[in-house]
Amino acid sequence: NIYAVEALHRAGLHPARPCNELSATEWGALHRELQAVLDEAIRAKGSTLSDRTYRTAESVEGGFQDRHLVYAKAGRTCACGGEIARIVQAQRATFFCPGCQR
Repeated sequence: NIYAVEALHRAGLHPARPCNELSATEWGALHRELQAVLDEAIRAKGSTLSDRTYRTAESVEGGFQDRHLVYAKAGRTCACGGEIARIVQAQRATFFCPGCQR
């Protein structure tokens, strides 16, 4: 969920938007951002959140949480100046910026 939220934000796509409404250009952007987010997260050894339950096989905390743009940042200001929002989808928290994710 972390990586999906971050990729959608980078691609400028609203998380509640039906996927069958995306254009080919938007699908391409989402694909690129998914790859980029996953690559960065792997290089950073994943995301260790405030509960500190995730660690690598070497018992090291991940570092990608320091690069989250919207995940778990509801109420904070986005780089665009908008306020990051939180919604629930399929019993999971989803974070996005209404200003840059229309």
